[in-house]
Amino acid sequence: MFRLFFFIALFFTFSNGTIIYFEEEKYIEVMDNSIRKKGTLEFKDNKIILQYDNSKRILIYEDDSLSIQIDDEIQEINLESQIALKMVFLLIESIQKNDFLILQEYFTINKKNKATLLFPNKSLENYIESVEFRKTEILEYLTIIMTNGNKTTIREIND
Repeated sequence: MFRLFFFIALFFTFSNGTIIYFEEEKYIEVMDNSIRKKGTLEFKDNKIILQYDNSKRILIYEDDSLSIQIDDEIQEINLESQIALKMVFLLIESIQKNDFLILQEYFTINKKNKATLLFPNKSLENYIESVEFRKTEILEYLTIIMTNGNKTTIREIND
């Protein structure tokens, strides 16, 4: 009986994707203020769907493009002009998939204790100062420090 339940759960996990509940804290340097939000990240068929609690806005990252959906209206975002935003989604996707090859294209990777430190290569050094994350079975934290002083930390939570 347990095996049957396990295989059914496994099937739904891989067929429906993975949903992660998270808390985000964003420090905005120019305002010297932090903002906290909770939401979900759904990983499904090479797509990331991000939605914050109490928001109608849904961000859909797929094939290096980003769409923002509010009700029936969809807005396409040009990620070639939004490099930092593109890298945030690339980081989330690569860390979720444990894909260090993709990360090596953009960052120098160092390990410190149980944390992974990423330092941007030349193409990103104008946008990102550093990245630090720790992932075990869950994403304990992902901290992205931007060159403008802004700092975003995402933690997986059990909600």
